[in-house]
Amino acid sequence: MRTLQNYIAGEWQVPSVEVDTSVCNASTNEVLFSQKNSSESQVEQAISTASALYHSGEWGSLRDGEKADALDKFANALENRVDEIAEADSLCTGAILKFTRTVATICPAAFRAAATMLRQPKSDVPLAGPYGDILSERLPLGAAAIITPWNAPSGICAHKLASALAAGCPVIIKPSEWAPMSAQIIAEASEIAGLPSGLVQVIHGDGSIGAMLTSDDRIRAVSFTGGLQGGRAVAAACAQGIKPVQLELGGNNALVVLEDANLDAVADAVIAAMTTLNGQWCRALGRLIVAETVQEALLDKVRHRLANVVLGDSRDEESTMGPLVHKGHLAHVQSAIAAYQALGAELIQTTALPDLEGNFFPPTLIAGLQGEQALEEIFGPVATVHNFANEEEAIELANQTPFGLAAYVFGTEEKAWQVAKQIRAGVIKINDVTMLNLHALSPRPAWGLSGLGDEGVRETFEFFRGSRVIGVAARPEGAINE
Repeated sequence: MRTLQNYIAGEWQVPSVEVDTSVCNASTNEVLFSQKNSSESQVEQAISTASALYHSGEWGSLRDGEKADALDKFANALENRVDEIAEADSLCTGAILKFTRTVATICPAAFRAAATMLRQPKSDVPLAGPYGDILSERLPLGAAAIITPWNAPSGICAHKLASALAAGCPVIIKPSEWAPMSAQIIAEASEIAGLPSGLVQVIHGDGSIGAMLTSDDRIRAVSFTGGLQGGRAVAAACAQGIKPVQLELGGNNALVVLEDANLDAVADAVIAAMTTLNGQWCRALGRLIVAETVQEALLDKVRHRLANVVLGDSRDEESTMGPLVHKGHLAHVQSAIAAYQALGAELIQTTALPDLEGNFFPPTLIAGLQGEQALEEIFGPVATVHNFANEEEAIELANQTPFGLAAYVFGTEEKAWQVAKQIRAGVIKINDVTMLNLHALSPRPAWGLSGLGDEGVRETFEFFRGSRVIGVAARPEGAINE
């Protein structure tokens, strides 16, 4: 495991503030490295560097084709670091290597997608003004901060970074203090690709470092993925500075099972939704909403499949699910389960725990609660079970939480479409649960407390840009019309 280092103004430097916590191997709780905070002077250096680079126009004024060529070089450098990225993410987060390898391959793909977009022919038709055409252009907003979470940290970082760079913004990355190493590898790739010094910077630390970034007026756009509490703090800071903010905050996602659904396909989907990223992903299953006529048959199938889940070391190729990210998060999940049990909930757990010292928790279904008793996201391999007598009840249960990130509907397509179109969520998938987009270019919206602003190849790119319109409104009397 490499040493924790900031990347500021093209130089590597150790964060200078010691803290009392450590990042551990999630599978064994062996210490990997001590966490550190950046100092105020290090944060100031990063912000001033990014701001100066923006105002110089060294990057933002490049032609789209030139930026695209540089992003392709970045992608080439990342392709040589895929295994390192996957290993770092697996060690810190507990996600199994099979999954982190997939995410790591998405990193160079994000830069290639941004480069491809920049090379697409522009189809804008100029607006005719009273005295000639009106210039309407999209320009980089300024120095940008991206704050990334500990789940799928590399893929989320790469998507935001590629979009911001394509838009013309210098970027400061503040990775989660629980999974910071893949951001460093991405920064190393930017150095290898020959990007301008200071265009990509990484500063380490906890939420206090994110607060310094978001509250500084020289940072003109912030993209954040994380929890609701952190999102509210980021939003408040950006509101004070009247700067754009993009938030993706998770959700308590519903999976609706209609009575004509294929129950074997549903059972497979439930397992995938609970074990992918060990249940620690924004679009994971939160509420299993089942037609009462098929509930018991479905739960029997799920129990059988849960018993076949191999919970083990994240780097063991035989593992199909790994541990939770750290002891504190394990305690949070356990506390939430205990609170549900105090309400009379019944736990469905049939996955065996491994003989390891890591942060292991079996995927768990929770039956016996009313819908209004299970409104909050737990962010773990846990889902509550609710049944319905008719489709109106199913839709009410699916829309009952304040979140609206994702949902899933299983049944014959005609009925599933009818239900899906009445669910308040950003992306609703019919008859499958997958982390892949329905289309590479489709947006990833968020409703309610799940976030603010759409994400996507085009959407995140445009987030980092603003419009400017210039035109002749009048001519002095007697002026010659050329």
